[in-house]
Amino acid sequence: MKTPALVVFLALFPSFQSDANLDEAIEFYGKGKYSQAVNMFQKLADASPSKPEIRIWLGKSYLKIREWDKAVREMEKAVQLQPSNARYHLWLGRACGDRASHSNFLKAPGWARRVVREFETARKLAPEDLDVRFDLLEFYLEAPGFMGGGKDKAEAEVKAIAGLSSEKGYVARATVYSKNKKWDMARKELQQAVLDYPQSFSACKDLADFLLDRNDFEGALGYAKKALLLESQSKRARLIAAAAKIRLKTDLDEVAETLRDFAAGSLSDGDPSFEEVYYWLGECFLAKGDKVKALESFKSALAFNPEFGRAKDGLSKLN
Repeated sequence: MKTPALVVFLALFPSFQSDANLDEAIEFYGKGKYSQAVNMFQKLADASPSKPEIRIWLGKSYLKIREWDKAVREMEKAVQLQPSNARYHLWLGRACGDRASHSNFLKAPGWARRVVREFETARKLAPEDLDVRFDLLEFYLEAPGFMGGGKDKAEAEVKAIAGLSSEKGYVARATVYSKNKKWDMARKELQQAVLDYPQSFSACKDLADFLLDRNDFEGALGYAKKALLLESQSKRARLIAAAAKIRLKTDLDEVAETLRDFAAGSLSDGDPSFEEVYYWLGECFLAKGDKVKALESFKSALAFNPEFGRAKDGLSKLN
């Protein structure tokens, strides 16, 4: 006969086991082992079909292995299970966006309209969520009017973002200027954000990222270092600093070690992607004159994302 304490333990054990398995699946995801993560999340979803969090993780894993329809299906299930969760609508919109970009010209508009519908639902549910606001801003800037985009909608979103956060208002305006290739005006907005918020990690990081994109490598390195003084463990800021050093051809051995550590470690959704890390590792080896390792790194980047243009460009340098 089981003792009461043992009965309680046995009743709770499946939950403990499920949590442990979820953590293990998330660890596979973080290490870039997306196919294994899919298998584990699918088993968890089969065992606990009413848990929307598992569906979101499964959908995100499908996005990583480029199974767009399956990703949308899992995100839809999460939304059905918890329709009041803005983040689930946001992820469903993102999945539909990836599906739209891999559709023919007849089907893409329908998918795009689903994107904006999910994003706008997320905004209605969580009007102060800046991630939702910025995804909507990007959509409004990119999509034509018949798909739900438009200049007026983008401008309204910029004003809303600035109302929620004056610091992020600078970023929103810079986003619009960058879209219109008004680089000097975008730079001024991001520089003003740093002046007004000198202790803001994100302000320094955003300016560093912009300067790297504009080939101002000294400036990018300087602001990446300032960002790291405020948040020393940021992998995004460390990647920007590493990329700037590669272009400046300085500290290349240290940079290679940093990037190898990233590739061998765990990367979350807010961190650089594995394809970015391997691309820059390839550029680092190229700067060091090691074409064999550069080739391996660029191929590794394309294994994660076959459409990654910069890795393709890196390979072309070796031909």
